[in-house]
Amino acid sequence: MAVLVKNEKADAVVGSLRELGLDAIIYDVKSAGKETEQTRSGRGTSATSSHLPRKIIATIVDSEKVQSTSDAIKKSIGGNSKGVIIVTAVDDFIPF
Repeated sequence: MAVLVKNEKADAVVGSLRELGLDAIIYDVKSAGKETEQTRSGRGTSATSSHLPRKIIATIVDSEKVQSTSDAIKKSIGGNSKGVIIVTAVDDFIPF
């Protein structure tokens, strides 16, 4: 399971996963979606970017716990926030 969220929602998602006893991996990514461009300024210059900073939070969940984990993530993000939950099968898992 992977979750794509705004940076400010990442701590809430990780907290909800920890409450369920799950570990997570967090990736810093940039999103090019439907949202508008952001203009950032600093040191007398400004730059416009259509790539918005996001986090991908990945974890492995037993198939019977996918729905409850998804519900916990949605609750931690809040009703008005947007994000994406991606669920895919893990057929092989090789710990090292």
